[in-house]
Amino acid sequence: MIEWLVFLVSVVPFLELRIAIPLALWYNPDLSSVTVFAICVALNFLAIPIAFFLLDFILPPIRRRVKLVERIFMWAVGRAQKHRNLSLVGLALFVSVPLPVTGAYTGSLIAYIARLNRKRAALAIATGVVVAGVLIWVLATLGIIFIQGLSPP
Repeated sequence: MIEWLVFLVSVVPFLELRIAIPLALWYNPDLSSVTVFAICVALNFLAIPIAFFLLDFILPPIRRRVKLVERIFMWAVGRAQKHRNLSLVGLALFVSVPLPVTGAYTGSLIAYIARLNRKRAALAIATGVVVAGVLIWVLATLGIIFIQGLSPP
């Protein structure tokens, strides 16, 4: 059971597949690395509608009640206005960088603030997720990225 819970890290903000792929490869050595890649990427795709749902339905009431959240949000909107002409290719490239805080959640936030077309933005974010997944998968499969300090199960 726990070996499948490892894959859910793909849906955790800021960890996503950057941690999930190496962790799943380490914890599930009998599972094919291609299967690990496919499961982690598919689960990370779920972050896109989850993020848009949170931004559409959860954030507005919080912004109305908590002035600090409103100020931070308006600051972010002001910063994003400079990037209104952000291309979808740029969004995909941003999400594809396999570093923390450049994943599907942050890409969705950028698309939301910049008021990009949802369907096109979701496709760009999904493309970035696949590219990041391939990069992490290759590095983890080659042993360049590993989970240090953990002993095999």
